[in-house]
Amino acid sequence: MHTIDTKSTDIRTDLILDFEIKSNKILSHNGVSLYNSTKDKYNYSTITFIDCTDHNYLSNIETILINELKRYLKKNTKVLIVGLGNRKSTPDALGPKVLDNILVTRHLFSLGNVESNYSNVSILEPNVFGLTGISSIDLIKQVVSIVKPDYTILIDSLCTSNASRLNRTIQITDKGINPGSGVYNDRGELSEKTLNCKTIAIGVPTVIDIDELIKSKIIDKTKKIEIEDNLIVTPKEIDFIVDNLSYVIATSINKVLHTINRQDTINN
Repeated sequence: MHTIDTKSTDIRTDLILDFEIKSNKILSHNGVSLYNSTKDKYNYSTITFIDCTDHNYLSNIETILINELKRYLKKNTKVLIVGLGNRKSTPDALGPKVLDNILVTRHLFSLGNVESNYSNVSILEPNVFGLTGISSIDLIKQVVSIVKPDYTILIDSLCTSNASRLNRTIQITDKGINPGSGVYNDRGELSEKTLNCKTIAIGVPTVIDIDELIKSKIIDKTKKIEIEDNLIVTPKEIDFIVDNLSYVIATSINKVLHTINRQDTINN
């Protein structure tokens, strides 16, 4: 048996640093809320919602996500979108599934003139080190050096330390991300500093470490819990959740980068 000490040190498990950043509620729109915060010149946004399996909620999430992404992205730019994670593992498949619905246009720009309402968009699915034998960090850096984007958007599944955020938040930051850091497998930093272009990370907490889950549920925080192994937990509906949220993220990015007929402005 493995002994878990529930007083273990806090770790960075998602894009929002639980105890270091105070978020301010910006707006609520039909059951979906937006929180913004800044730390060390970097921006953090968290969109919270109750349910991502209902069509009406999904529509409201998309509306707020589109408006918030406009703060981070400009149209008519060159963008590389990277889907981090493992397509064969559902909780880690958010990034690759987002790419399935991205409107790719870079090849059209290489062929000739493209209408002004479209951005130059390319995608990359680097997969995981355990399947390719190649560090995703190294692959991304090489592709960025070839494509030379104005923005690199990194999509990833996150490990949260707060059960209330599990599959109920979409998080955005322009600070970048450390892939794998939430599950003790940090492969290095992806940021404007390491990629030499503006870097935006978008993530959804799809799993929670059982250590953190236990700490959030027990009353006596000094108690030691006996469990068989270090486990990562995800909800049983994860397939449906990842499909819905990946589609919402992809369509929102498409509508921000390309002028597609839409009505997505919130009247505050």
